[in-house]
Amino acid sequence: MSDLFKIVGSWGTTPQTGSLLGSGAASELAPICESVVLALKNGQDTYVLGVDTPVPVAFGGVTNANVIVIFSNRKITLRLTSADGALQVVPVDGLAILISKTVPYTAIDMTRVAAQETSVRVFIGEKS
Repeated sequence: MSDLFKIVGSWGTTPQTGSLLGSGAASELAPICESVVLALKNGQDTYVLGVDTPVPVAFGGVTNANVIVIFSNRKITLRLTSADGALQVVPVDGLAILISKTVPYTAIDMTRVAAQETSVRVFIGEKS
């Protein structure tokens, strides 16, 4: 049995009316409609990063992560390993959604900012 991972909606910018920081530029809006059929998934695991060293993400039954969703309450760094390279570092401060249809990730670890306990929710999925 397979699942469908789907992100539907839009992203955009809107000038802040009356703000000194407003750009005065017109609003932008772009639709998002991405989907990936998943053969396997490792649901939403929650990690509490209580140490300053990297914490590996458990893949469960997933071998190759084509979809990764990260929610964190503080800044973290992800280290991702794929056929394109080992330990590729990506900073995450709140939310990251990664979809890689042709080059899956095979290992992931997370590191918190020193001495700041951090809560992270992780979803990973492997495409069919």
